[in-house]
Amino acid sequence: MSLTFPAQNYPTGIFQQTTPDETQELSDSPTFTTLAKGWRTRSEIYERLFPDGETGTLRIDGPRRGGCFQTFKSDGGIRLRTGPLDTEVAGSAIIGIKSEGGMVQNHLSCSYYEYNTGGEEHEGQALNVLAYGDVVENCEGGTRYIKATKILIQATDQLEIEGQNISISAEGELTMQGASVVTATVNDKEIVVGQKMTFGAAEDTKMQFDPRAQVNIISPGNLNHKVLGDYKLTSLGCVSLFAFGGAGTLVKNRSVGMSVSTKTKFAAGGTASSELVSTGKVKIDSVAGVEIGADANVDITSTGNTSVVSGGLTEIDSSGIVDIKGTTVNIDGSTAVKITGALIYLN
Repeated sequence: MSLTFPAQNYPTGIFQQTTPDETQELSDSPTFTTLAKGWRTRSEIYERLFPDGETGTLRIDGPRRGGCFQTFKSDGGIRLRTGPLDTEVAGSAIIGIKSEGGMVQNHLSCSYYEYNTGGEEHEGQALNVLAYGDVVENCEGGTRYIKATKILIQATDQLEIEGQNISISAEGELTMQGASVVTATVNDKEIVVGQKMTFGAAEDTKMQFDPRAQVNIISPGNLNHKVLGDYKLTSLGCVSLFAFGGAGTLVKNRSVGMSVSTKTKFAAGGTASSELVSTGKVKIDSVAGVEIGADANVDITSTGNTSVVSGGLTEIDSSGIVDIKGTTVNIDGSTAVKITGALIYLN
């Protein structure tokens, strides 16, 4: 409905009319009935009825230059509209609601909300909610969707996430940071298809209290431990090391299947007994010397040849009995024990 005011005085000497004014019947247009109209601000309350006789509207228009109105429609809908925004006037085109008792909303159908920033003065904010108390939101039997370019959840004290099943998925990098990270679970399964690296751990301790606990490292590739300090392995059970001597890339010397070496002294022994057992040849090679000392018997057993080769002094010193036996039979039937040397001293 136009709010343009008619002229008070019409001109009469602009031109001479040659044809009469045309008339048009507007029987199919909506009919308007003004109920009240203010003469100060030109506010108005009026009814509007369409030609079908059923579609009608009760409309309340605000002041003439404000452009805001409220409409009650015959289909049960209510429309509330503000006028255009005037950036030069503070608070223009704003719907303000203040209630001493709060607000109750009960919507029996789906609701749609759309918020826009409205200008640079809002620093890109389209919706700002300030609550002086708890905020509780329940979604009964449905799913809550939150979608944004960046989502920031900040808690000054504590952040809790509870759920029957929790899934966190990231197409890019997933970063977790905390002064202390504590996890408690019944079963823990981790699947890494790429590379896994740990940096900056001052101490790494794994403790298992169940006597049935077991730790398995199964890898088709190589296993490499590099320690700048001491390396200690303690087991209340047995320790077994076995190598097939197959292909690999970490060990450069591949002439032997397993080797143990050190830059200083090397010792291997047991409190009950120590055994060096081989189904093939056993060779002890040293450029300084080979010393075998024991307070009890010393047994070296092999089903093949046993050779002791040294570039220096080879000494066998025992506080017990030293028994050297040979099972090779000579032609005369005696057991053969062969000792060969440039000088042989028997005392």
